[in-house]
Amino acid sequence: MFFESFLLNLAVLVVLIVALTFDYVTKFFSYWYIREIPNKTPVPFFGTDYHRILGLRNTTEEINKLYNENSKEKYVGCIKSRMPDLIIKDPDSVQKILSTDFSNFHCRGYGLDRSRDVCLRNNLFYAEGEKWTLLRRKFELLLNTMDDKIEDSLHDCLSGTNGDANVQQLLSGILDVVFKDLLIDNNLADPFVIKKLRETMQRRTLFDKLNSYLKDIFPSIYVMLGLNILPEQYFNKYAQVIKESKLMKDIEKTDSISQEDIHNDKPYKKGSNLETAYSYLAVFIGEGYIPCHYVLTTLLFELAKNPDVQQKARSCLQCSEENHYLDMTLKEALRLYPAYSVITRKCIKTYTFLGKTLHLDKGVTISVPVEAIQRDEKYYENANEFNPDRFYNKEDVTKLTYLPFGAGPRKCVGERLALRIIRAVAANILKKYQIGKCDVTPETLKLTDHNFLRVVDNDLWLRFKPIS
Repeated sequence: MFFESFLLNLAVLVVLIVALTFDYVTKFFSYWYIREIPNKTPVPFFGTDYHRILGLRNTTEEINKLYNENSKEKYVGCIKSRMPDLIIKDPDSVQKILSTDFSNFHCRGYGLDRSRDVCLRNNLFYAEGEKWTLLRRKFELLLNTMDDKIEDSLHDCLSGTNGDANVQQLLSGILDVVFKDLLIDNNLADPFVIKKLRETMQRRTLFDKLNSYLKDIFPSIYVMLGLNILPEQYFNKYAQVIKESKLMKDIEKTDSISQEDIHNDKPYKKGSNLETAYSYLAVFIGEGYIPCHYVLTTLLFELAKNPDVQQKARSCLQCSEENHYLDMTLKEALRLYPAYSVITRKCIKTYTFLGKTLHLDKGVTISVPVEAIQRDEKYYENANEFNPDRFYNKEDVTKLTYLPFGAGPRKCVGERLALRIIRAVAANILKKYQIGKCDVTPETLKLTDHNFLRVVDNDLWLRFKPIS
């Protein structure tokens, strides 16, 4: 001890611990100030992220707010808990990060690929480094191999629909069939295999919201606690169905990479092809089904609000125009309602922006505010209005300001399949029904974040009138 008095020694120790803790949590608080980047005043243990950590605003709302408050700036600085995060508003800088200088920013920075969760550790969305490169290549081969005749799955999906209907439930019934035919395609299979998986991943109980919160705010804690997206009972129940599924056959056909080849830390147990199928199935539902469901929900809402646009899209279904009007309505829905409203990246080595005006250190994270950019009046006239006509002239919409599927090497690998599904379902509904508002249709959609995705937080009811 330094002093004879025990209490005095204890007091010194406590002061020392508090000082070291304070220094640790505030180490980067001046990071953006000394770089002359606009930023909010950080708070110990929260940084500038206190609204998000306390659940007062979700990630998209917080980033959109900072984006709009700093309308004349190219960059906005944040401190997430204690680490610097940069919101990139400038489209040219976005292009550099996502594409031109991808090698400096190829990681998302979540670290969730180290999770014991079978749905995460082999998940292309969360994978980093060499694992991502190998998974991406295999996933591209898998998608090219798959027989995706979407239209064949839609014949009887809408039978019996007439009058007011819950849009989310209606679309879930359709997409359950589409994804079952795409991934399972086994007449003997339990018809609820996709439905149960989708319901589990869409569920938003208090525990599910806590899981999503930890993944988004404190991913290292999520990994440390060994949390899972899906209970083990699900895989035990449907293991035989998945073994005999179309997905498993496609994986074997493309000689899908084994878990031993792609895991960086230790080999997996035997039977890894089945675990690969579990991971791929989770990707198709979590990063395929749920985003398609969200975009279709918002599209039908906007078509009900804009009957002229709806009729024009329906009329053009009988035409063979190259620039199909329905495709333009899909693009407009994706502009207003991108499923991934924020794209994240992590700087893996020191980087200097062109002109040497801004230096980023290794470990700094990047947020690309996709939704805010696509609703910015600088790039889109009357940006908050649903106007598919803006896509008549492709030159008016640049790749730098239209990013619903991202950009660069890490652009969504399932873009083509997702667009085919959304277009096929929307066309099928438009051919059979006039869509309108009913007495309980909300004026606006309440949107929130869940598992890094945008979701509609309120029930949407619309009126479906059969076309004779």
